[in-house]
Amino acid sequence: MSLSRFAQALSEFCIRHRKPVTALIVVSTIAMAALLTRLEVYTEFSDMVPQGHPYVDVHQEYKETFGGSNKVSIMVAAEEGTIFQRPILKEVQRITQELAKVSGVNPFQITSLASRKLKSVNASSRGIESVPLMWPDVPETREGVDKLQSAVLNNPLVYGIYVAQDQGSTLIQVDFYDNLVDYTKIFPQIQSILDASPVEDQVEHHIVGQPVLYGWVNHYLGETVNIALASLGAMLLALFLLNRTWRGTLLPLLSGVVSTIWALGIGVLLGFNFDPLVIVVAFIITARCFSHAVQLITRFDDLCDGEGVQPKKAAEQTMKELFRPGLLGLVSDAGAILCVVLTPIPLLQKVSIIGAIWVMTIGFSAVILTPVLLSWVKAPLRNAHPLNLRFLLTAVLSVAVKVVETRARYVVLPVTAIAVGLLVFKATDLTVGDATPGSPILWEDSSFNRDSALINEQYPGTEQMFIVLSGGDDVLKRPDVLDWMQRFQRRMERMPQVGGSLSLADIVVDVRRNLYEGNPRYRELGNSQMENGELISFYMQGAAPDDLAQYANPMFSDGSVILFLQDRKGETLRQATYQIKRFINNNPLDGVDVRMAGGSLGIIAAVNEVLLRDQVEAIALALLVVILSCLVVYRSSASGIFFMVPVLISNVVTFAFMAWQGIGMSISTLPVVALGIGLGVDYAFYIVDSVKEYLEKEPDGDAVEAIRQSLYSAGRGVLLTSVTLAAGVLLWSFSSLRFQAEMGMLIGLWLLVSAFTSLFVMPSLVRVLRPKFIFGQAPQTTRSDDSTGQPAPSTY
Repeated sequence: MSLSRFAQALSEFCIRHRKPVTALIVVSTIAMAALLTRLEVYTEFSDMVPQGHPYVDVHQEYKETFGGSNKVSIMVAAEEGTIFQRPILKEVQRITQELAKVSGVNPFQITSLASRKLKSVNASSRGIESVPLMWPDVPETREGVDKLQSAVLNNPLVYGIYVAQDQGSTLIQVDFYDNLVDYTKIFPQIQSILDASPVEDQVEHHIVGQPVLYGWVNHYLGETVNIALASLGAMLLALFLLNRTWRGTLLPLLSGVVSTIWALGIGVLLGFNFDPLVIVVAFIITARCFSHAVQLITRFDDLCDGEGVQPKKAAEQTMKELFRPGLLGLVSDAGAILCVVLTPIPLLQKVSIIGAIWVMTIGFSAVILTPVLLSWVKAPLRNAHPLNLRFLLTAVLSVAVKVVETRARYVVLPVTAIAVGLLVFKATDLTVGDATPGSPILWEDSSFNRDSALINEQYPGTEQMFIVLSGGDDVLKRPDVLDWMQRFQRRMERMPQVGGSLSLADIVVDVRRNLYEGNPRYRELGNSQMENGELISFYMQGAAPDDLAQYANPMFSDGSVILFLQDRKGETLRQATYQIKRFINNNPLDGVDVRMAGGSLGIIAAVNEVLLRDQVEAIALALLVVILSCLVVYRSSASGIFFMVPVLISNVVTFAFMAWQGIGMSISTLPVVALGIGLGVDYAFYIVDSVKEYLEKEPDGDAVEAIRQSLYSAGRGVLLTSVTLAAGVLLWSFSSLRFQAEMGMLIGLWLLVSAFTSLFVMPSLVRVLRPKFIFGQAPQTTRSDDSTGQPAPSTY
C-alpha cells in the first residue's frame, strides 16, 4: 500500500470512528498521567560520565582516595586583616566539623587547617615531630596563633594552596562519594552551615564545586517552571490574536499536553529521571507539536472558509493531505535525536530515547487527535475576537510570493549561498566543551562564577585533575619515580592555566628541608629508595593511615600527581591532556604504568573527547536519516539532497552563532543541536509538499500558482508558528540560568532562519530547479517572467 493510500485509509477510519479513537487517546492519556506521580526531577552525576573511557576507568578506580569529581571548595575570607584571628580560626574549625554531617560526604576527604591532614614536620634535639597544624583544637592564646601562622608560612604544602598568599583567606575542601551524591541535599545543607556562622560580620564565604553548581540549578527549578508557564501563556496569546479562534488556540495546547503526558509517562515506565537542564529539549519538542497542530488547523480553516468544505469532510481531507509532510517531519526529528544514542554518555542516551519517543507521540496528539477534534466543529466558522492581525502575515507572505514570481529569486539564492559560505568560516571556531571560564550554565555575574573567579585568583585553581603512577610495592619511593613526578609538575606548571600541582615528591623534599632547619638548599629528593622511605616515615609519625591517601596508597604502589587548573574550558583541557600525553610518551618509567586522568577535570576531559569524536558522526547520521526519510516517502534520492538545503543553512548559521556567543558544544547543547536538524527542515516539508499536493490534484496546473497557494496556506502556518514560538522563546532570556537563556536565543534563531529558508529560499529553488519528485516527468506549464512563454524543463 502506498503512503497516499495509507493516509486516505487512516483519515477515513479515524473520522468515521472518531468517538472510539478519541476515547482511546483520552483513556491512554489518563493512564499515563497517573504515572507522573512517580516522576523524579533531579540531576544524576553518573548520567554525565562517559562509560568505557580510559579517563573514567582511572577515575572510578581511584576516586575514593585521590579525589572524586564532586569536590566542594569553601573559601573563608577575613573582612579585615588576616585569617590568623581566633574567631576566624574557630569558624574554620566549625565548618570543618559540620561538613562531616553533610549527606554523602567522604569524611576522609575533608581538608582544612582544622583537619589532621595538614601538618608540620620539625626536627629538634628530641627527634622528628610531625604534628597537625590546628587539630584537634584552635590555639587559645595570641602566642599560639602566631606560632600557627609561622608554621603555615613555613609550609609550602599549605601556604599558597590552603592559605592565600596575602593570608586573608583559607580554603576548606570536601569531597563526596559519587554513588551517594544528591545535589538537592548537599547544596542546601552546606549553605545552611555557612548561614549559621556566628562571625558573619567578620568573614565572607565563597563556595564552588560540582554539587554547588547543580544545587543552583535545582534552586532555580521553580523559576524555570514559571518561565515555562509564562512562555506557554505567551504562545497561546499569540495564537489567539493571530488565529482569532478558540480551536486555533486550545487545540495546539491540548496536543502539546497530551504529547508531554505520554512522553513523561513512558519515561517513568523506563525508569528515567527528568534532568532540569533538559527542559529546553522538552520545550523544543513541545514547540514542534504546536507547529504540526497549527499546520493542520490552518489547512482545515482554508478548506472550510476558502473552499466551503463541511467541517467533518475538511477534517478528513486535512489529515490525508498533511499526513505525508507531518510523518516526514516526525520521522526526521525522531531519527535525528535518536542518533545521539550512539554517544556513550547515559544522560545523552536517555535524552535521545525519551526525545525520540516524545516526538513520535506527536503523531497521535497532533496528526491524529487534532483533525479528529476538528471534525466536531460546527459550520459556519466564527472568529473569537474582532481584532484582525492576519494582514501582517499576509504582507510577509506577499513578499515571499513576489520573490518567486519575479527575478528576485535569482538574487535570493546567490545572496543566501554567499552568506552561508561566509558563516562557515565562523562556524569552524565552534568549541567542543566550555568556551568561557566558570560555568556556562550560570551567568558570568552569578554568585557561583564570581566565587569561582575569586578563588582562582587567590589559589592555584578550583578545578583538579590527577594522573596515576602504578607499579610494585614501594615503587613510589624510587628516586627516579619521584624525580619524574617533579619534572612532570614543573612541565605542566609552565602552562598559564595550571596554577599549581601536588605529589608525594613535594612531601619528601619538604621533610628533607625541615631536617636541615628549613634551609631551602636541602629541598631535594633522597639519593636512594631507602632514604626516601625514611623521609616519608618521618612525615607519617603519629599520622592517621589516610593522611597520605590523596598522594599514595598504603603500599606505595599507586600514587597521584594532582594538577590545579584555573578553568575548565575545552581548549584548556585539550592543551593539558596533550601535554600530559606528550610528557608520558617522551619520559617512560621502567616498571611503572602512568595513566590519566581522574578528578572532575578528568571526567570533563573525557566528555569533551567523546563529543569531539562522536558529534560529527551523530550529526552526519542525523542528516542521513533526513535523506533516507525523503527517499522512502518521495521515492527519489534527489529529494533527500534537495531538503539538505534548509538543514545546512540552519545548522551553519546556528554553529556560527554559537561560536560568536561563546557557546560550546557540550553535553547540554548536543541534544538541542540534533533536534535543530529536524527543526531546520520541518517547515520546508510542509511548503514543498503542499506544492506537490497541488500539482498532483492539478497535473496541468501552473507551477507559480502552486507555489503561491502553498505559501498562502502552508506558509501561513509556518509564519504563524514562527511568530508564536518566538513570543514564547523571548521570555527564556530572563532566566537566571545562562544555559536556558542562550538555548532560548538559539531556538529563536533557528525559527527565524528556518522560516526565512522555507518562505523565500525553498520556493525559489522549486521554481528554478523544478525537481522531478515535485513536478513529475512531464514539464509543467509556467507563466514565464522572462517573456519567452516557454516552460522550463524539470532538472532532476
